Amino acid sequence: MRRTSSRYLAVIGALGLVASGCGDGSATADVSTTADVSSTLTSVSVAADVPASDAGTTPASVAAAGGPCLPSWREGPTELVISTSAGVERVGAADLNGDGRDDAIVARSVFQTRDTYEIDVVVGNEQGGLTRATQDIFSGAIPRVIHPSAILFSDFNGDGVDDVFIADQGLDADPFPGFQNTLVLSVSGGGLVDATGGLPQQWEQTHSAAAADIDLDGDLDLYIGNLGGGGVRPQIWLNDGSGGFTVAQGLLPTETTDLTSNWYTASGFGDVDGDLDPDLILGHGDPGRDSHVLLNDGTGRFSRVPTDLPPTPLGDGDLALDVKASDLNDDGFEDVLLVHTRGSYSGRHIQVLISNGDGTFVDETAARLGQSTSGNWIRYLDLIDLDRDGDHDLVATLLGAPPNFYLNDGNGSFDSWDPGVDLYNFAFVENSDGEWDILNVLDADPGSSSQEIHILMRHSGCRD
Repeated sequence: MRRTSSRYLAVIGALGLVASGCGDGSATADVSTTADVSSTLTSVSVAADVPASDAGTTPASVAAAGGPCLPSWREGPTELVISTSAGVERVGAADLNGDGRDDAIVARSVFQTRDTYEIDVVVGNEQGGLTRATQDIFSGAIPRVIHPSAILFSDFNGDGVDDVFIADQGLDADPFPGFQNTLVLSVSGGGLVDATGGLPQQWEQTHSAAAADIDLDGDLDLYIGNLGGGGVRPQIWLNDGSGGFTVAQGLLPTETTDLTSNWYTASGFGDVDGDLDPDLILGHGDPGRDSHVLLNDGTGRFSRVPTDLPPTPLGDGDLALDVKASDLNDDGFEDVLLVHTRGSYSGRHIQVLISNGDGTFVDETAARLGQSTSGNWIRYLDLIDLDRDGDHDLVATLLGAPPNFYLNDGNGSFDSWDPGVDLYNFAFVENSDGEWDILNVLDADPGSSSQEIHILMRHSGCRD
């Protein structure tokens, strides 16, 4: 599986960046060791911090696949029908058992309850379809979640197979007690195990999460975007190399963990200053506050850039929902896509911020992305090379409405595109031909016993 969030360019091996997002969002990545970082070309861009369903391809894979292709999809037969009393909160895809076929994680919730629900694993089968394999693939207990806010896929234990981190904000109502975050690791033989015991044992209101090799020691660490529920502030978790995490002390500036001063609802990593280490972008969640960039000194210690990120046209009452980083103008510095809504969770805006190379940015949204700021808010933003031309296109997943698709013109400007398919909760799934199918999940009726329907939208060729 070849996904943009951290495996689409060689520099990822040096930086160790992966993916997340308030959404669903989602992250994906494989990270090799950080040896010989100096040999990595600084002109190569880096995609960072992409949520669960985020995906993409490399320029090399574009050539191997036969060049650009604007895809079309046809609705296949129903793959699965699952009886559940919960609604789908997150869907994401990665190769979880190392067989070369994409699998999917489905995480569910019922809004403003304390009910917990087992996650489901849907695996790709030899016939090119999907099979519910949760009971068979897990050794031991199956993890349970309350309100998953992000799913990150990456190789946390260093065995070459994707693992899963699920950020959980817990009960989304007073008193916001939080919940335990979840870690699922791959084991030999293509299985999975609940490795949550290797995480800090604390209930926390984690609204966002992001992964990257912040200290350049060859494994993936985590930023945990807590909002203070459960009494836990934002944290950095350091990986011991085998998927065990501990809370780091003193790596984040005090002002970014003091929730009376700043309150961040979105987070993502990206090399915004071109020095080959992952910097941290934080989107504000408090009306009247600002979003910030934290520069990495190369050892995993961060300092805040004095200049705030530019404001959005939504006004002082807006809040951030997702962050993605990508070198849109091919200058070697990661640019930032920052998703906002109003404090009332109405309206939407994707901000296109072009890096100056020093941690500051110029807002070029008006010139690069035409969009409406009204309507349903964006749950998360995916970066994926939809048309196989070697650059990132955008898919904005909305709450209660079809997603918005935007095609990249190759220079970091985007045009709206109608894919001609009706999507609900979905994830891009790479098929055996290297093309993107789409797993489309029609929600059950939360709170009642009903059916959740899984349909595979199959890639059916290129449009004229």
